[in-house]
Amino acid sequence: MVVGGFFDAEDAYGTFKTYQSIEDKSKKNNSILVAGPWYHGGWVRAEGNYLGDIQFEKKTSVTYQEQFEQPFFKYYLKDEGNFAPSEANIFVSGSNEWKHFEQWPPKNVETKKLYFQPQGKLGFDKVQRTDSWDEYVTDPNKPVPHQGGLIQNRTREYMVDDQRFAASRPDVMVYQTEPLTEDLTIVGPIKNFLKVSSTGTDADYVVKLIDVYPNDAASYQGKTMAGYQMMVRGEIMAGKYRNGFEKAQALTPGMVEKVNFEMPDVAHTFKKGHRIMVQVQNSWFPLAERNPQVFLAPYTATKADFRKATQRIFHDVNNATYIEFSVLKD
Repeated sequence: MVVGGFFDAEDAYGTFKTYQSIEDKSKKNNSILVAGPWYHGGWVRAEGNYLGDIQFEKKTSVTYQEQFEQPFFKYYLKDEGNFAPSEANIFVSGSNEWKHFEQWPPKNVETKKLYFQPQGKLGFDKVQRTDSWDEYVTDPNKPVPHQGGLIQNRTREYMVDDQRFAASRPDVMVYQTEPLTEDLTIVGPIKNFLKVSSTGTDADYVVKLIDVYPNDAASYQGKTMAGYQMMVRGEIMAGKYRNGFEKAQALTPGMVEKVNFEMPDVAHTFKKGHRIMVQVQNSWFPLAERNPQVFLAPYTATKADFRKATQRIFHDVNNATYIEFSVLKD
């Protein structure tokens, strides 16, 4: 039984890769996956009914302990009772419900692409115009923080934190859909396909998938949720490794480059009336070290090496930027 949390700040990646490796390398197995809205170890340390400002409406950790962990050990260690759950047992945030599948990612899905569009829009249709991009300046001496407010340490809640603090910055590009007309549930990994350029010779690229609450969202225990921007998943990729981790390669200033990378699995429902937002930025400090935006090993960089650069994100018919994911069918 492989157990993990979607909001595990230490290892959101390992749970699903462990499960997938078992499936790939041992076709005849009895592996079981249980994944919930937990921080690192949260499935046994708390009730699991919330994380930060986000309410899950159910005691998800208690459900795991009573319906999975205890029966599992009783069956396999004491030969007591029965234990025959579905292969993949997943708590879906947003809709706040357990779902059970024959495998992970599930079979009953449809692949969707969300394209970046001019004027900060995000849509399922590819842009047909040419020469369309957004341009902005990044300064490694003024990096984008990974959390808002004053903090001493990285908190586990950052995985679902409100991202409005970042959306207001000129060095964070924001794209969002219109309010959804129906629920949309994303399951599995998310693939990012960026078309970008830089005046520097290196850059980091951070992509964040965000659930934007409507302006009439109900408050909860005094917390105003109207307009809340919940991070569902975020990931960073160094431009120097865009062609593989075997060899670092400098960016060519001004050249359009492909930067493709995958974000760890999610299981989240964007409710009707909510918006899907994607934020792109080039630093995530101090969660990730600063990139000097010059092609060199960061640990060798001097103060003078940290330089401003002008970034472009392209969204036209020849250079489309988009994210790709699987949507659960009804």
